[in-house]
Amino acid sequence: MTPDAGALELAKRILKSRGLLLEGNEAGILRMEEALVIAADANPSIIIDIEYGGRDSSNQLMISPFGGHGGIIGGSEPDIEDIVWLPGDVELQIQNLFSSIVSLASAGYPGCIGCIDEGPWSEREWRAVVKN
Repeated sequence: MTPDAGALELAKRILKSRGLLLEGNEAGILRMEEALVIAADANPSIIIDIEYGGRDSSNQLMISPFGGHGGIIGGSEPDIEDIVWLPGDVELQIQNLFSSIVSLASAGYPGCIGCIDEGPWSEREWRAVVKN
């Protein structure tokens, strides 16, 4: 797995969703809003509603797509493996996710064919990579 694999997987989950619940780091929430505006400008088929939980200055951002599994940026490792975990520097991980969302949307995702690797995601393998 490449170092950006987690951000790409979470970006795919976000772009496939019809809505998100964003909760946590306020600066991260603002960056996600900005990424989704740019994504929608690049790919008008992307229409994602945003709902908000609590906003704070914590070192964690939770992203929950409606009806699907999302991810957590920063914080402690989640107990369940259905959630993509992007550990480490929150600002850096949010920037990586921002870039992944914009680049996938610009390529036409989720409607593009062959624009990304569509292999099955393994959170267990990803966590083994990021914890080492």
